[in-house]
Amino acid sequence: MRKYFLIATITINIVLNVGCKKAVDAAKEEVVVGAITDGIWTVTSFKQSSVDITNSFSGWEFQYLTNGTSLANKTGASTVNGTWSGNSTNFTFTANFNSTPPTPLEKLAGTWTVTRAVSTNKGSYAKTEGGVFYEMDLTKK
Repeated sequence: MRKYFLIATITINIVLNVGCKKAVDAAKEEVVVGAITDGIWTVTSFKQSSVDITNSFSGWEFQYLTNGTSLANKTGASTVNGTWSGNSTNFTFTANFNSTPPTPLEKLAGTWTVTRAVSTNKGSYAKTEGGVFYEMDLTKK
């Protein structure tokens, strides 16, 4: 009888720990999504192989919606539609466009690793693609 009680206790603890981990992961994901989808973002720093090309993103604003879609807007330019997803487990952010975007927006596509999350209003990201190292800061307006 004691053996069955011990097995039941261990099983319950395993189930509760797995359930708690899932709840914690879901809460982290909700915070990340909430921060990203609350507001309009701009590129405040962008380096390609250590060369600062931030000015090429001047005027572009980005909105990330809770349904996984994104909008890139600039006065005088057509809205560029895309998709995005975040992963709080490995601290990555993936962005893609539904069609070929105008220069320099194509540089924003891909999977970015969070290198520094200053607050819900600013984040720093990095990626290496095609042998080129990119660094970017996004700041909420």
